[in-house]
Amino acid sequence: MKKLILASSLLTVLLSISGCVSITVDEDLFADARVLTKTEECSMVQVPIYGVVDRPASSTEVAAGAVVGGAIGNQVGKGNGRKAMTVLGAIVGGSAGAQRKTERVITGYEEKRQCRTVYK
Repeated sequence: MKKLILASSLLTVLLSISGCVSITVDEDLFADARVLTKTEECSMVQVPIYGVVDRPASSTEVAAGAVVGGAIGNQVGKGNGRKAMTVLGAIVGGSAGAQRKTERVITGYEEKRQCRTVYK
């Protein structure tokens, strides 16, 4: 704060001597100025731990696969061939829906220290 006032006063003197400008500095202008200080705030946070789970397909997934496969198979062929392709599509779709699924799930939580920089 004092350095700023000193620098502005010096600048005023130099400019006044050279005859360029006449400047007056009002010290009350800087009276409400605050100097912010850098601080670090830390806290403990819970961070999820992820794992992979291998699970069998649900009956809904198998049924949905069969329905979609049957609908696609129904678009192929004519007459009895269409019926055969519908059945084949339902079988293949159901089989695809029955594949084991892997999912990423939260298996637990871990406490970690987390910090951030704050200016006060």
